[in-house]
Amino acid sequence: MIELKETRLADEKPGCRLERIKLDLTDRALRRRLFSNVNARAGKILVLTEGVIPYLTNEDVAELADDLRQAKKIGFWITDYFSPEAIRYGEKMRARFMRNAPFRFNPKDWFSLFGEHGWRASEIRYIAEEANRLGRPIPLPFFVLAWIGLKTLFASRARRDRMRKFAAYVLLVPE
Repeated sequence: MIELKETRLADEKPGCRLERIKLDLTDRALRRRLFSNVNARAGKILVLTEGVIPYLTNEDVAELADDLRQAKKIGFWITDYFSPEAIRYGEKMRARFMRNAPFRFNPKDWFSLFGEHGWRASEIRYIAEEANRLGRPIPLPFFVLAWIGLKTLFASRARRDRMRKFAAYVLLVPE
């Protein structure tokens, strides 16, 4: 993912110092060494774990949250959010198409898990809403868009709201 981002964003200039780090986040000793090193030489730090958390276990995520919380200069953390419904749907899809990349993170209450480890949601950006706001529809195959459209057409207001909140990016801040 990092190599893909570096290629696609090669011509973009960040507004801050940007450092992309390739690291197995399940290696706790290596992770702690990295956080200690970065914490010692940086100002306020934003950590972005886009596309990572879903593939870790609940325990791995809890330990990662604890370790990030211990680094005092880490003031912001952006990560993926998938609703319980999205996780259930994703399990069915991955069983058919992505057997080698199962989502493993499936807490009973996503926000409580992070709260128990010193993080609170400061901002939530639901992907469907952001796509509409930015005029950049989510690139899905036509049959998927048609299926979603039909499902939405006949869904209750509560169901449409749950569908709208299917997935998001969440800005976490230390409590």
